[in-house]
Amino acid sequence: MADTVMKALMLDKTPIDGKSVLIVQHSDGSPFLHSLLTQSARQGRRICLVSFSQSVGYYHNVGTRLGWNLNNLLIKNQVVFIGGLHTLKDSLQFQCPSNPFNFLFNPALCPLQALFLSIESVVHGWTEQPFSLVIDELDCLLNLGIEPKEVIKFFQKCHSLIQTYSSGSLVVSIGVTPLDKEIIQCSTLLSHWSDLILTEKGLQTGKSRDLTGTLTVKWNVSPLSEQHFHFKCFDRGIKMFAPGTAVL
Repeated sequence: MADTVMKALMLDKTPIDGKSVLIVQHSDGSPFLHSLLTQSARQGRRICLVSFSQSVGYYHNVGTRLGWNLNNLLIKNQVVFIGGLHTLKDSLQFQCPSNPFNFLFNPALCPLQALFLSIESVVHGWTEQPFSLVIDELDCLLNLGIEPKEVIKFFQKCHSLIQTYSSGSLVVSIGVTPLDKEIIQCSTLLSHWSDLILTEKGLQTGKSRDLTGTLTVKWNVSPLSEQHFHFKCFDRGIKMFAPGTAVL
């Protein structure tokens, strides 16, 4: 199923190195973020995974269903996990200026600087190897009180980091709700700086036994195309269909 997803996204022909992917979620969770994680793991890419609301165990459990073992890759140093939940277990850690999540208790002029420097220090050691920087649920920063301009600045720095090292790619997911104007504005701006935008939505007719939702695939670089799909999530992957052609 992973190969089918990559083909639909045109990532079987378009190299992901040096590019940024934005996943805009209008529903809970992103199965496509996990598909891209799986692809990176299978290709042997180094992965820096940043999460604000999920534990490493969550990603390991999802990855196991998709055929890869996150814990093994952590042991081999192929994956580095930067997680906010683990840091919250010991609030005293926030007194350290270098803690990537110190912005939660120590407001600063550049609240996300420590987080970016932590990412940069990880990526700096991978300059000669293909790597993926994956940031899950960027909207959590807005929900934690970070101003939109700081979130956008953080994204721009991560984007510039990928441009500096041509062997890297950036994958960012952001959850969008119709009534949250800040998040909508932020996702719109981020889409202008992204090479590939995946927009996930639930079905307008409500829940269906046969389909999970719709996906719009838009490239801002060559081949400059926009395509629409229906998709169905399973325990071990995703199936994608052109609208009206789903056969399960």
